[in-house]
Amino acid sequence: MQKDNYTLLIEKLDGFIRKFYVNQLLRGSLYTVGAVLGLFILLNILEYYLYFGTTVRTALLWGFGLLSGLALYRWVALPLMHYFHLGQVISHEQAAQIIGNHFTNVKDKLLNILQLRHQSSNAIYAELINASINQKSDEIKLVPFKAAIDLGTNRKYLRYALPPVLMLLFLLLGAPNILREGTKRLWNASTAFEKPAPFKFFVDVDKLKVVQFGDYDLNVKVDGEALPNEIFIDFGKVQYRLTKEAPNMFSYHFSNVQRIRSSNCMAVGWKVWITPWAY
Repeated sequence: MQKDNYTLLIEKLDGFIRKFYVNQLLRGSLYTVGAVLGLFILLNILEYYLYFGTTVRTALLWGFGLLSGLALYRWVALPLMHYFHLGQVISHEQAAQIIGNHFTNVKDKLLNILQLRHQSSNAIYAELINASINQKSDEIKLVPFKAAIDLGTNRKYLRYALPPVLMLLFLLLGAPNILREGTKRLWNASTAFEKPAPFKFFVDVDKLKVVQFGDYDLNVKVDGEALPNEIFIDFGKVQYRLTKEAPNMFSYHFSNVQRIRSSNCMAVGWKVWITPWAY
């Protein structure tokens, strides 16, 4: 069955409306990638270096989830729904206005055709109105409505999405630990994480032996970016200062070692496990 000119016109308008939302979807996807990925990278870098508390990390995690959800809904889900004519989409009149801004010679004709169509159902001269509609529709049927939207113009919005993507690739290749550790701590927001010490203790475990009731000299070597001035060994609630033999060497003399007990070593606020025995 051959379609009349008005039906073909409406089909072209519907095709234009679908392309209108495809254009919004492309643009919104670039916005979403830029915003969500950029925020993800920023939060990971901040957490990796600053070690936020559980309250701050929980707020950041929920804030990131909320903002990401809003971005996906506003810039991706809505245009996709409208493409399938779900929800409130632009009308044929609004589509005609947009097309008319691009093809100025058809704007008035398009709007006039749509207005006449609304009048034709109740008008006394419906047959004449329909004939006029058919004539005007025939005059503009060769106008490519979809050409009023150039999907290629979305390339300029790559400036929002490309930098975060490149930054992500740089971190994945050059510093993956930032993303791995940052994501781990943000995801486990309720877990407390302590910033690691900028140095390490080294003890010769093969020499951690002493005859009961005998004396023992504990030697501790320190290595790292920043060396502590003082080191304390902690037994329960009592702390003992180690003697500084060199910038990176400390020692402590145990007298009359009697039994096994857990112990910790501390340096300028950092607790590090050294040995499972004490006196």
